[in-house]
Amino acid sequence: MENRALGKSIAILHRREQKYMISKMKELGIGYSGYNFLLYLEIHSGSSQKEMCEALAVDEALAVRTMKRLEETGFIIRKKSEKNGRCYEIHLTEKGADTVPKLRTFLFQWWSQVTQCLTGEEKDILLSSLEKMAVQSEDVLKDIEEKKGV
Repeated sequence: MENRALGKSIAILHRREQKYMISKMKELGIGYSGYNFLLYLEIHSGSSQKEMCEALAVDEALAVRTMKRLEETGFIIRKKSEKNGRCYEIHLTEKGADTVPKLRTFLFQWWSQVTQCLTGEEKDILLSSLEKMAVQSEDVLKDIEEKKGV
């Protein structure tokens, strides 16, 4: 297997999913970067922005802009943390909570169509392999950062 082909295929899938989701997000009044945060908050209500950035592997500057937009449009609320007054806990509003099932439906429809050419076993193997690669990529980056002294 050629590693370049693997990276290219993953990038193509990501860009095409992004294009699909952008069209769906417009219907809901959400920018593309917002949907992952909403899905995360459904399960991890009260998370800090920093926790979400680490879990979703996104840049903090992007998170700041996205959280501001989601708050202004009524999808989330930020509350001062009682544990740490310097942090905010982020929660879905009723509007945000009502939006999450729609997001899940859009994602389910997309991936059902994209993976219809695979057998159940092939889907299981693909998912397992990608999950292993995600963990490994985190380890590789940690090693690089430790060597740099970052």
